[in-house]
Amino acid sequence: MIGFLDLPRELRDLIYEFAFRAEGAILIYSRDPYAVRPVAKAMNIRHKGSGPIEPEPMRNGQIPVALMRTCRQVYAECSPVLYGTNTFAFWTSRNVELGDASRMVRHVIGAADPRDLFKKHLEEVSYWWKRRFWPDVLRTSRAMLERFPNLETLTIPLKVPPNGQTQRPVFLHVVNKTREQRVALAASWMKPRCSWEDERLRRCLYLEVLPPPGSLRDQYAGSRFVPEDDEDWDVTEFADAFQLMKKLDMAASVTI
Repeated sequence: MIGFLDLPRELRDLIYEFAFRAEGAILIYSRDPYAVRPVAKAMNIRHKGSGPIEPEPMRNGQIPVALMRTCRQVYAECSPVLYGTNTFAFWTSRNVELGDASRMVRHVIGAADPRDLFKKHLEEVSYWWKRRFWPDVLRTSRAMLERFPNLETLTIPLKVPPNGQTQRPVFLHVVNKTREQRVALAASWMKPRCSWEDERLRRCLYLEVLPPPGSLRDQYAGSRFVPEDDEDWDVTEFADAFQLMKKLDMAASVTI
C-alpha cells in the first residue's frame, strides 16, 4: 500500500498548496484575549480583492490542521505553506501567540488610524501626519517586526472614515494633472514626512487606501452591505505614491 509520504515531494507540495492556501487573509483573534491561556480562533476575511465579501469563520476542515499533526515530516513540509504564503491579520490578540510558527510568517496586515488623512486642509493633514498618523504606523510596524522576525510584507489598509470631510487625501486632490503627475506630487509630499527606523521597515511596509464601498457595488451583490453611492477616485494612487516615495527616499540615502 502506498502512503502519503510515498508520493513524490513535488506532488506533496502541490497538495499542500491546495490544502493550506486561503483566499483573502486569515484573521486570528480570541474572544477573551486577556485570559491566561486565550483560545485562538480564525476567520477568513477579504484582502486585495480576494476572499469572502463578509468575514466568515474558518470552517472545520477548511484548513486541514489534522494533517499537520500526523508526523514531524508532514508538519515540517506543510508549515511553510500555511504560515509563509498566507496573509495574517490580528484583532485584539496580543496574548494569542503562534509560537515557533511566528518565524515562518511572511505576510501580515497591520492597523493604523487614518482619520487625520482625510481632513480638509493640507496644513492640518501635514500636522497630524507627523504628530499622530506616522508615529502610529511606526508603532504598529515595530511591534510586528519584533513579533515576526522574517516578515516580508506588512500591509496597513486605511479605511476612509464615514464622516470624513473629503473622500480622498487632499495631497492627491490635484486638478489638471495626469495620474502619473498626481502620484509624483503625492510622493514628494510624503517624503519629508516619513522617517524610517531601519531599511527593513522601508522594504516591507505597504500603505493602501481601501476602495470606497461604492466602487465595490458588483462585488457586494447579495451582501447586506451593498453600498449606495459611487466614488470616482482611484485609490491605488495612494499606494503607488507611497511606493514611489520609498524609492525616492532610498535613492536619496544611497546618494548621500
